[in-house]
Amino acid sequence: MKALALALLFALSLYLLPNPTHSTRNPIRLPTAADVAITSDIPVVDTDGDELRPGETYYIIAATWGAGDGAVKLSNLVWPTPSKCPSDVTISSRNDGDPVTITPADPNASVVLPSTFLSFKFDLPTNKLCVNKLYWEIPPGEYFVKTGEFVSNQSNQFKIEAVPNRAYKITYCPFGADKCYNVGPAIDAWWRTFRLALSDDPIEVLFKKAST
Repeated sequence: MKALALALLFALSLYLLPNPTHSTRNPIRLPTAADVAITSDIPVVDTDGDELRPGETYYIIAATWGAGDGAVKLSNLVWPTPSKCPSDVTISSRNDGDPVTITPADPNASVVLPSTFLSFKFDLPTNKLCVNKLYWEIPPGEYFVKTGEFVSNQSNQFKIEAVPNRAYKITYCPFGADKCYNVGPAIDAWWRTFRLALSDDPIEVLFKKAST
């Protein structure tokens, strides 16, 4: 009976998870040259109203709280033996999550601007094996946000976009493609948690400066 219950739970989790082949996620419209001219010169700001700066650490928290909202953190969703290096980007409703460093692809950038390519990296103490495997990425053919080593055509393909009410959303633009996709919560029924993934519904976020 216990084995049957586990089998049913696993089947339910597969049914509820987004399907990468048949997903109905819609690409967002890429900003036009006029859009970029208007928005890209206004830096992204944190909850204190200060400009986001490369090399500083921030918590990424939901602008509003509800189902699938919370704070971004690094988790280890591997069963039955946890991975030596956690690589799952999840959404926690219990705290500020884990601090993240945001780095523009432009090495000369002094602030973080919207609609420009950048990378996210968790800023956490870890062992030597995992220290270089904390960059966000979406591996080819997948839709969940994962972490791994820095790869220029995967790690550097994220953007922050301004949305109404002084909030932001995160998008992912696959290398070589002409479309970007929203990043938002996707339920993982097996683990009973929300993971960050390509989604029809973006999570609107704020950036809270992490304590030093």
